Amino acid sequence: MLKICPEEVAKPLYLIFRKSLDTGLFPSSWKYANVQPVHKKNSRQDKSMYRPISLLCLCSKIYEKLLFDGVYNFLISNCLLSPNQSGFRPGDSTINQLLAITSEIYKSFELGLETRAAFLDMSKAFDKVWHPGLIFKLKQNGINGKLLDMFEHYLTDRKQRVVLNGIESPWENLLSGVPQGSVLGPLLFLIYINDLALNISANIKLFADDASLFIQVRNVDAAQATLMNDLKLITEWAHTWKMKFNPEVSKQAIEVVFSCKYNKTRGMHPPLVFNDIPVARKASTKHLGMILDEKLNFREHIKEALEKAKKGLALMKFLSKLVDRKTLVLTYTMHVRPHLEYGDIIFHGCGKSLMDCLERIQYQAGLIATGCWKNTNKEKLYAELGWESLSERRNLRRLLTYHKIISGKTPPYLNEFVQSEPLNANSTLRYQNTFFPYCYSKWDELDPSLKALDFNPFKSKLLSSIRPCKSGTFNVNDRYGLKLLTCIRVGHSDLRSHRFNKNFNCVNPVCRCSIEEETPEHFLLRCPFHMGPRARLFHEVSSKIGKPVSGITEQALCELLLYGLPSLSNDVNKKILTASIKFIKSCKRFKKFEAFSL
Repeated sequence: MLKICPEEVAKPLYLIFRKSLDTGLFPSSWKYANVQPVHKKNSRQDKSMYRPISLLCLCSKIYEKLLFDGVYNFLISNCLLSPNQSGFRPGDSTINQLLAITSEIYKSFELGLETRAAFLDMSKAFDKVWHPGLIFKLKQNGINGKLLDMFEHYLTDRKQRVVLNGIESPWENLLSGVPQGSVLGPLLFLIYINDLALNISANIKLFADDASLFIQVRNVDAAQATLMNDLKLITEWAHTWKMKFNPEVSKQAIEVVFSCKYNKTRGMHPPLVFNDIPVARKASTKHLGMILDEKLNFREHIKEALEKAKKGLALMKFLSKLVDRKTLVLTYTMHVRPHLEYGDIIFHGCGKSLMDCLERIQYQAGLIATGCWKNTNKEKLYAELGWESLSERRNLRRLLTYHKIISGKTPPYLNEFVQSEPLNANSTLRYQNTFFPYCYSKWDELDPSLKALDFNPFKSKLLSSIRPCKSGTFNVNDRYGLKLLTCIRVGHSDLRSHRFNKNFNCVNPVCRCSIEEETPEHFLLRCPFHMGPRARLFHEVSSKIGKPVSGITEQALCELLLYGLPSLSNDVNKKILTASIKFIKSCKRFKKFEAFSL
């Protein structure tokens, strides 16, 4: 309705918004929220494993967006938000923070030092925001007058109910917290925990309610004292502002000692205590969606990514007999590739065997999407789909991120890692493959005119250099027929020349007609066994292109029948491919296709 009649709705909404700011009151009817429980992880039978998302009035969210923009811009222009906070910050992301953390650890490795890290988690942080404390902090940050009154009224007398499967719980009053699902909620939460990083001596990183402390260990006792003092300050902060960090032994804080030293040469680090609970020391932990192990070899992270991606492959296999290629490719880009690429700019180059495992998943997805046989040439398969390899994509994504960093489109904390001179000759291969040294050397190799481009042209130019031109299918609806056609395209079909070249149960590439090898050109244009269907094919194609096919060279005609012609319309090309598929089927040469397909 708002999109259909914006002119009519804008004026009344403006009057409501203006009245709210002038009076310092927030419309009471906009304070009611239907809560939708969203499962986070682990058991679905555990109610603590659900995140309560508030479904609010749309007009309320429009108003909140206006307030968000004004308050956020005010905080940024006055440098009031902590630079250590990456959560809910436009232009920042989990990958940016992980990149900064891992770069710092890799630098320690290069110096022969260890890094102690403690990972902390607030318990139900959004639901525990103390309203009087939040109002106090808003005032501290320069928000006052009617706007402050409006925020106070926004937080008070809020109600919510759970709606599940059409059943509604009674309305309950909210005495603390900010609504998850609102526009203002994340910003108010950032303001509330903004002073958490004050007086912390170690390197602290925040992403919303996730906190991590890092310290380079030059002296074991000094590092221990620093971390213990910082953990004490965080405990005191949490007590003062009625928040809880890792409240139970079952949810204790985790420590990882990042080290590339052998066990015999590692430092003996005393245990840490947080909230009167020992900090669990582990060899790895998941932080911001990425498993960080003590040597940063990312084997555990990639293994988990492969397991998740295989579930997406199973979905593709299930759908392969029901949907077209376009839908299968979309399924891959939504349910498989994101798992393979999360954090890829960080782990790229961590080991050929690990990278090959990731590539095999994409290759299998390509086989499912096209219906091609196993052992199909990877380059031809990717060209059919218009896919670049994952290795090329990782290299591209690294350069794109580096372009953003040096052009100031990422948070300033990443700029300190940008190198200004080549690597030392004694640098380890491991360090040379990490993000910033790798990008420095690759960036230096680029053409100056390319480096001078803005981000979007730069991305387009690089992408065009690695992405193959996709073979057209022109919305042909025949799934099985398109599989047959594709297998001939990629040179791995039941034709004898293809089977002989692949050493696939064929001792002679010569066709059954005994004239010559059974190549695609022979099958489509010359084999005497298929003269009748071929005559019908040539007649139909001639009528579509408006001239006899007899005037076209054999090579060009074969290309036309298999791929269509760019100069023709999509509709004409579709009819040509449909005619080719009809010919292939009528010949009954590939009736055993299903027995050999993936």
